[in-house]
Amino acid sequence: MATKFAGLVILILSALLITGCGDDQSQDSESKDASPYVVVVNNPLLYFTRRLIGDTVEVRLLAPADIDPATWRPSVADVLQLQAAELVMLNGAAYSGWLDKVALSPGKQVVTSASAKDRWIARDGGVTHSHGPGGEHAHGDYAFTTWMDMNLARIQAETVSVALQQRWPEQSDTIAANLRELVNDLDFLDQSYREQTAQLAGRQIVYSHPVYQYFERRYQLPGRSLHWEPDAMPSDEQWAELEQMIDESSLFVWEGEPATAIQERMTKLGLAWVVIDPAANVGDSDWLSVQRDNIERYSGRG
Repeated sequence: MATKFAGLVILILSALLITGCGDDQSQDSESKDASPYVVVVNNPLLYFTRRLIGDTVEVRLLAPADIDPATWRPSVADVLQLQAAELVMLNGAAYSGWLDKVALSPGKQVVTSASAKDRWIARDGGVTHSHGPGGEHAHGDYAFTTWMDMNLARIQAETVSVALQQRWPEQSDTIAANLRELVNDLDFLDQSYREQTAQLAGRQIVYSHPVYQYFERRYQLPGRSLHWEPDAMPSDEQWAELEQMIDESSLFVWEGEPATAIQERMTKLGLAWVVIDPAANVGDSDWLSVQRDNIERYSGRG
């Protein structure tokens, strides 16, 4: 009986954390003795925030590296970290499906793409499929990889900068200077993507996943999207479907390096391919380096 009662208590406490019955004031007072930190919801925002604030404030991405941050759901321990954070940098465009289930002070939330909401791309209904170790899931009403339009990425970085300067005004000059350098890098990425994708005008593009909507729009490179994983061999039916939609000019865009067997089959089809990694997850290289690598791989594909 005692064991069942203890389990019930834990369940109730967990529900309070998730559904919003917690005491924000008591949590804030408990966190005053700890070093302040910022939580972000994906790798682009991790890079922007660290680049702007430097080493003076810790920046945390709670989603593990092997889980898509867009499908990640916080544990009770994660919720405690979210509630104790100084700021929570959100992507917007319905990226964080857990947000309406967590008691999180509105004053801590920074929706980094909010000022460009009129440029969010609406979906024609949700799309359910399997993607990585998270299993089957459904995307929301908006396409959410906003940062693959480098102009929107710049807006997101600027929003992060404003929030950081408001929270740590004594560092405003440093943050502003860091923003100028970051904006220069983002503008360079934007121009480079424009130059490389211009070489592909008129070619038929096939995307491995429906995560390139902002990229397609910004760089005028529309295409058809599949639901292929780079580490899972497609079925014969999927290969047959692909053969029906490609021609000698086609280019297949992958999120990650496809398995050797997949590469070999594409070669037999005479199908060129390239990796354009959105880099939502933390990897071996930082987000900016990944984008530069994307552009380098695109070179010569025209």
